[in-house]
Amino acid sequence: MRWLLLGSLLLVACDSTAAVDAGPPAMDAGPPPPRRDAGPDDPSRFVDPAAFEYDWSCSGEVAPTLAPLDAPPPVEDCSAGVWPDLDPTVVACPTVTDATRTDPVSGMSLPPDDARTLPIDIPVTETGSFRADPAPMTWPRTLRVVVWNTEYTANLDAQLETLTTHPELRDADLYLLSEVDRCSARNGTRRAARMLAERIEGDYAYGIEFVELSIGRTLGGDTGQAIVSRRPLSGAVLTCHSAFFDWFASEGEPRLGSRVVLHADLPVGDTHARVWSLHFESVDALGEYRAVQAKELLDAAQATACDRPQIVAGDFNAWYATAPELEVFRRSGFTEAMETLGDTGSTHASGRRLDYAWTRGWRVIEGGVLRDVETSDHSPLWVELELAD
Repeated sequence: MRWLLLGSLLLVACDSTAAVDAGPPAMDAGPPPPRRDAGPDDPSRFVDPAAFEYDWSCSGEVAPTLAPLDAPPPVEDCSAGVWPDLDPTVVACPTVTDATRTDPVSGMSLPPDDARTLPIDIPVTETGSFRADPAPMTWPRTLRVVVWNTEYTANLDAQLETLTTHPELRDADLYLLSEVDRCSARNGTRRAARMLAERIEGDYAYGIEFVELSIGRTLGGDTGQAIVSRRPLSGAVLTCHSAFFDWFASEGEPRLGSRVVLHADLPVGDTHARVWSLHFESVDALGEYRAVQAKELLDAAQATACDRPQIVAGDFNAWYATAPELEVFRRSGFTEAMETLGDTGSTHASGRRLDYAWTRGWRVIEGGVLRDVETSDHSPLWVELELAD
């Protein structure tokens, strides 16, 4: 009966994000707000109540490490540093699966032996800086942020053009991007994050989510999260989640790795903000995997920044407004930017709202969703923020 009812709910999920009141203040929020409940037909009633619970218990600021980025790859092309020449037990998250395969390209038995346990932080896969001028002593207190799932950068040239010429996007300080391919057949065997950073003369960090195995297909390369910034990035880390669908065992899309969130610091005013580019699990009907991923992200947020300003944004894959992965952010002093601005409409070709920008320690000034941009199955969103007093 549960799955019969769930199937009925999924049929009407295209308009699952009716407008609601703005979340709690970004700081000093007091007791967590009560859990939202849309009534007896709400999908959240099928979820274990424990999935909605989270305790933001830290207080004070955790100082940034200011660890600099590594130099970018010496060559822009994909002649080195990609599968099968890379070691997935070093640059990718552990692959947790009961399946085994043989890779026809490398002849390797997969997945490789990997004793690491999840969740875990690993080094960022690729970083670099193309900033020509030295960093100023102080930075503005405002920040313009672009959030976009680029659908594997399959339309890379058009997307680069949009990001660097569209009036709302071209002067952004920060780009938080999902499904960014590196050296795959989908994007013309190119390093998409590096190309955008070079185009805007900024910094970038890229982290592998999945190595795309060439078993029964010709994709190759890898796909993941990217942070591209006109301001200097530091302290970049890739966090591997512990709960996710087994993509390695998939017949259609065999992959190494797991779901990740990429995070780093950048200067704003007289402080450094922690920024997070995420891509939560898509094969997860009610959000039970995604709730775990949200809590692991927030655990890392408390440990690396706590009360420093934070931005958590990306493709949440949360198809209904009362999902547990959204509730845990709301109960942790985060405010959802587009909800504050009154736009809770679709961000995806399915008609669903999947993409979010949650902030803590900021005031939301303006923003929007660019639904006329059609080079991805997701619409880019942008938001202008100012540090809260």
